[in-house]
Amino acid sequence: MATAVKDCRFDMRMTSAQRDEVERAASLRGQTLTQWALDHLLEAARYDIEQETTTRLASGDFARFAAAIEEPMPEAARKLVAQKAVWE
Repeated sequence: MATAVKDCRFDMRMTSAQRDEVERAASLRGQTLTQWALDHLLEAARYDIEQETTTRLASGDFARFAAAIEEPMPEAARKLVAQKAVWE
C-alpha cells in the first residue's frame, strides 16, 4: 500500500491544560498526539462539510419535491433560463 506524502504542516497554539487533555485522550486511544488530532480534525471537517452541502427531506417532502421536478417548468422560469447571463 502506497503511503501518502505528507507535505503540509498545521500548527496551533493552546494552553498547557488543553495540551495535557488532548495528549491524555490520544494516549487512551493508543495514538500519537498527531494521529489523534488529525483523525478528529478530519472527522469534524467531514461532518461540517456534510451539514453544509447535504439537503435532507422527510419522505413525504421528498415525494412532493420529486413530483414537482417532474412537472413542466413554469413559463417565467423558462424565460429566465433563456436570458443571456449578465456576465456574458
